Amino acid sequence: MPLVAFGMILSWSRFRLWWFTTSEDRHPTFEGAVRFFDQVGGVPAVCRTDRMGALGRSQGRRFELHPPTVGFAAHHGTKITSCQAGDAKRKGKVERPFRQLQETFLPEVEADGVPVDLADLNRRAEVWLAERVHGIESRTTGETPAARLAAERDFLAPLPRVRFDTDYVEARRVHNACPFVAIDANRYSVPPEALGHKVEIRRPVDSNTVEVRLAGRLIATHRLVPGRRVEVWDPAHQAGRRSARARLGPEGPRSARSDRSAGPDRR
Repeated sequence: MPLVAFGMILSWSRFRLWWFTTSEDRHPTFEGAVRFFDQVGGVPAVCRTDRMGALGRSQGRRFELHPPTVGFAAHHGTKITSCQAGDAKRKGKVERPFRQLQETFLPEVEADGVPVDLADLNRRAEVWLAERVHGIESRTTGETPAARLAAERDFLAPLPRVRFDTDYVEARRVHNACPFVAIDANRYSVPPEALGHKVEIRRPVDSNTVEVRLAGRLIATHRLVPGRRVEVWDPAHQAGRRSARARLGPEGPRSARSDRSAGPDRR
């Protein structure tokens, strides 16, 4: 499993966030920024980023934001701009903390024992920053980042009333005869009432659980399984299918036979 560290820092207070995830695409990038805004209690007027392909596209010296990034900025009332190549003054404020992460934090994590999961690693990062960074006087400012954040917070814009949606969301149509939706080469059951309908599949960032919604109503929750061409059944969906077929009788339409079946989803 790949491991990616998202980092964000307030330039004046030097208060920062490290958040570990499994991808550097748009969704976890937005999730990391939202977590940072929540942690500092507000939104800065300007967010400056390296030229991340998840956020935009370079055109010479210009960096054109992708439409979802423009929407993210508008939702939070902030401006997202990029650092120019060779802008050591601005880029250094982000790159130096990452050097500390690689040279100090991660070796200490390894010495203390490998984290059991991402949540454990992120908890350790939060504690480490609180004890080793935010509560220690900066050699540059002469104050602790935590103390300066208390003053800087007054200059941040309020958090939006509705949290930005960072989930992976896509629409799929359920087969007319087989009550399944395909996700990552496997098939997951839905109630018979969803046959032939378009449904929404929603997965939070770094979650191994997916939700299926029909017309905004939650109709299925599944834990993702490894492998390919595996069928995952919710026992209630299986019972509903048998009941529906019994009501139709032997002359009713038949569901297609599956090539391979797995036991019910265990949570």
